[in-house]
Amino acid sequence: MHGRRFSWLLGGIGLVACSVSGILRGSIPGAPAVNNTLTLLGDVLWASAILILSIGLSREGSVVARKPLGVTASAVVAVWPLTTTLVSLGISVQNPGQATPWQFWVYLSMLVSLMFGLIAAVQVARIRVVAAPWNLAPLWALGIQTVVWVVPQLINVAAPATFAEMGTVIPALGTLGFLATTLGLGVVAIVLSNRSQAESILVFESSPPE
Repeated sequence: MHGRRFSWLLGGIGLVACSVSGILRGSIPGAPAVNNTLTLLGDVLWASAILILSIGLSREGSVVARKPLGVTASAVVAVWPLTTTLVSLGISVQNPGQATPWQFWVYLSMLVSLMFGLIAAVQVARIRVVAAPWNLAPLWALGIQTVVWVVPQLINVAAPATFAEMGTVIPALGTLGFLATTLGLGVVAIVLSNRSQAESILVFESSPPE
């Protein structure tokens, strides 16, 4: 149980730290160098946390039991935001000639994140290393993130004028989706790590003396 406890505790702390980095990034306007640094830091924290949770410090600590499909999908989910950030830093969206490729890359990134995120979340739910109902937590978080992205897009297509008036709502929705997959899942992982520790102590205390 110790391998599971430390894996989930470290992964949870990494996700919470990632959420803090994202909140700080949004609270410092007009400082691109600082924002870029915080973005990269958040991406590294996210990647580290997801890899720890998916691979585990030991096999019992892996939320997907180290199944190849689950680990592969989780690895893509882990490193894709960092990849996206590095590409964005290398592309100047101010150049009109790059506007179309950049827009294509944005939608491709969202599609890849959604597809592999769904695979990873389904694997966590099916394998059930994480106790029910918390094995569904990644699916809940992914659902929230998807809804807060899809709804504004639908509004933009159906009622562009209404979308233009949602200047403060759109960032708030984005923050909600971000916190669901970072702070939300981080807190769940930390709580479950403590529960895992309590269960291991209970088993030890109830074992008959030799």
